[in-house]
Amino acid sequence: MPGRLLTLLVALLLIADNALGQPADRTISAATRLDWESTVQGFKPAERKLAAGYDSAKQKYQLFVPKGHRKEQPAALVLFISPSDQPGGWASWKAYCEKGGVLFASPYGAGNSTAPGQRARIALDVLDDVRRQYAIDPDQTYITGFSGGGRMACAIGFALPEYFGGVIPLCGTNPFSGPTYLRHRAEERLSVAFVTGETDMNRKENEVYMEPWFEEIGIRSKLWVVPKLGHAIPPASVVSEVHAWLAEDLKRRREDAKARPKLAVAHDDTPSAAEQATRLIDVAGADLKDPARTWRGVALLQGVAQRWPKSQGANQARAMLQKVSDDETLLLRIEKQGTADEVKSLSAQAKALERFGAIPKAIEAWELLAKNYEGTPVAATAQENIKRLRAK
Repeated sequence: MPGRLLTLLVALLLIADNALGQPADRTISAATRLDWESTVQGFKPAERKLAAGYDSAKQKYQLFVPKGHRKEQPAALVLFISPSDQPGGWASWKAYCEKGGVLFASPYGAGNSTAPGQRARIALDVLDDVRRQYAIDPDQTYITGFSGGGRMACAIGFALPEYFGGVIPLCGTNPFSGPTYLRHRAEERLSVAFVTGETDMNRKENEVYMEPWFEEIGIRSKLWVVPKLGHAIPPASVVSEVHAWLAEDLKRRREDAKARPKLAVAHDDTPSAAEQATRLIDVAGADLKDPARTWRGVALLQGVAQRWPKSQGANQARAMLQKVSDDETLLLRIEKQGTADEVKSLSAQAKALERFGAIPKAIEAWELLAKNYEGTPVAATAQENIKRLRAK
């Protein structure tokens, strides 16, 4: 068959697939504008790098667009990360996406064998490419993935909460890492659906470690243990249940975006790292004046300095933190609020690690509390737990 005729036939088949409601292959139009470098800060240095010659324009992904959907029409999106280098998840999401008019995207070449940094970059290349073409609503953008893909979905979703309304790790999870303000933002807007199988080898990490931990620190979360399912993607019926639960929280996300617009992004808004730092600093300035949110303001400034340490924004954030350290009234408020927040976070983490059987790590968490609050009742409680765990 002549080359031009074959090319035309393939193109017509892809058009037909879209018309029939099937995902079609797309090629990335340009490198992502999203801040992928700070997204991968929690990985080991060697894992953050892109392969030599990495080219976003050579990356492909599958995209489902509901029949009759207009590009300017506000849309929900599911971004699925597969553990293999082939796109995945469509069989389970097909009914939900077709019924709800939801877009679905899944990248090629982003499997477990790909370095985590490059894997995150590919996923964010895909997310931004879809956002360039369609009016994607961040409050209804859900990142998910299976097994190692679920772990990657956690890493990305927790690092960029402004771009997602929910995270759906399937049979594989990742804990938080990075600046404290990201945990605060997860508390304020994210929903996390932990899904595992009855005989899944990773059931324990979902059931006794991650979901109870998230619930204790105040992140909206729920666990699904799917009967008769092993280490596998759940069926369409479970997917529908999960998304119904995610939709119940849409109002809260909308209200958060309205109340704190500089911590949110619109469908046509993709701030650069410098712009994002400026927005966080502006919000931090307002929070420092609010007696109920003073510690949150400090956490935002610390976050700017941690995520973009060599930037002008980081210099400004550090200067503001220095002024805070000279204000006794603010320091007393920060000490009270910051202590309560850190004690809640670290003690919940320590208890979760103990339930999971990671006793040395649980001791480390209690030891950090004991060191940070030496001579206080907090340290005394931490020491009691350290003694108890060492006696096991």
